[in-house]
Amino acid sequence: MSGLEYFVPEPDNIKNHDGSRPIKTATFNAENFYMLLDKDYSSEEFGLLSNEDYLGMNKSIYNRNKDLDKIGAIARTILDEDFDFVGLCEVGGLETLVNFNRYYLDGRYECHLHQENSNRGIFVGALVKVGRFSSVQARNMAGAFSRNLLKVTLRQGRTELIVFVVHLKSQYGDDLGIEQRIREVRQLARLLSRRRCMVMGDFNGILIKGEHQFEFGPLMELPFRDVQEALEVPIPQRFTHFYFGTRPNFSQLDYILCSDDIEVLAGGVIADIIPVNYEQRSRLPSDHLFLKASIRINP
Repeated sequence: MSGLEYFVPEPDNIKNHDGSRPIKTATFNAENFYMLLDKDYSSEEFGLLSNEDYLGMNKSIYNRNKDLDKIGAIARTILDEDFDFVGLCEVGGLETLVNFNRYYLDGRYECHLHQENSNRGIFVGALVKVGRFSSVQARNMAGAFSRNLLKVTLRQGRTELIVFVVHLKSQYGDDLGIEQRIREVRQLARLLSRRRCMVMGDFNGILIKGEHQFEFGPLMELPFRDVQEALEVPIPQRFTHFYFGTRPNFSQLDYILCSDDIEVLAGGVIADIIPVNYEQRSRLPSDHLFLKASIRINP
């Protein structure tokens, strides 16, 4: 997914205050990402599979496996960017995440996903680069969320960073999901730490200051900033989601929010192409874009 990119590049030779390099993070809604196999394959055997044979391994008519070329495109972005932490939405369980890491990421990442709180079988998960942090702890947070809420605690020396990966209620249903999103936003706001904390994922709504939807008020009141706001990316370039209904709609549904003691050095969205119709959009790995951020934790 190299190509058109809307981001602020990372300055040269930037270091953390302890001399370590900044943490490179990203969030991505992988759109119904299932990668379920019928048996264990060696890397060589898997590489010889046709897309047709691979797709046939998942018999579900609702949760079909994602095409191999789309999975490869997602993997190339992660490997090219060399992310330290990736928060993923709409992952079809831990098996999918483990298979993705094994066959496409060369086992470079730890996989964290708890299969709770999803009636669609899609979950949030995290990829954490092996050896990047001295300690990694992940847990699912209890609550009336429509998808699981993942809390990951990263430690490097005496520095601790807490990252929440979220996927809030979608804008479907008779009330456009507003009542459920209100409950989820209130719970999330109560759970977030106020220092050395990030929350990332698909919020299914607008959190841009001055344009945010009312149900996100409790989050907007917290001492957090969206990375694109921090980097002064123009609002028209902040879209992360494509929708083609009666007319095209591009909007920012995905965010990386950082507490005020986290310095945002670089970031923005990464796009291969900007589709002009549904046919072009259907060829992309997802209806969402990667959103990335390089951060430094201030004392």
